[in-house]
Amino acid sequence: MLLKLKENLPVIVERHPYHKSINKKLMEQVNTLPFKNPNELDYYTNVRAVQYTLTDNDVGPTIKLIQNWIGELISINVARIPVDISKFTMWFSRYNDEKGNLTRDHDHLVAATFGFVYFVNTPKGSSPLVFTTSGKKIKAEEGKIVIFPASLRHMVPQNRCKDRVVLAGNIGFPSR
Repeated sequence: MLLKLKENLPVIVERHPYHKSINKKLMEQVNTLPFKNPNELDYYTNVRAVQYTLTDNDVGPTIKLIQNWIGELISINVARIPVDISKFTMWFSRYNDEKGNLTRDHDHLVAATFGFVYFVNTPKGSSPLVFTTSGKKIKAEEGKIVIFPASLRHMVPQNRCKDRVVLAGNIGFPSR
């Protein structure tokens, strides 16, 4: 589905048909990773939850499947040209604090052409993704991906559950 927001920019929202098996594999990977609190990271982040930035060694077949799917969705819905999946930077965010992990309002303009959020684990009380200029809320649902232009400001309000997990990232673009 291609949404148009107040900003008149395209936002892709889709659900992977095999998300249950994909998310099971992703959660197995997530449970082995050494997540860090925002104050332990050697870079600035707007995410006020634990994070792990994926390295090339972390990108196995399941992550590559997600990357290829993202590339196809962008090519079909927005760009009409191939997306170079080597231009991805990705991280897992795990919202473990029932009392309020969140992500501050921000954009990805200096880092990418597109950003994305893929919902891996969304227990009851999982916060939505909110595009702040338009006020559009995207419900957190397992297997759903939201791909958006990097210039769109977005945030995650205070989370009210344990173990909301997303795979998020930036996509540099295009490659010719």
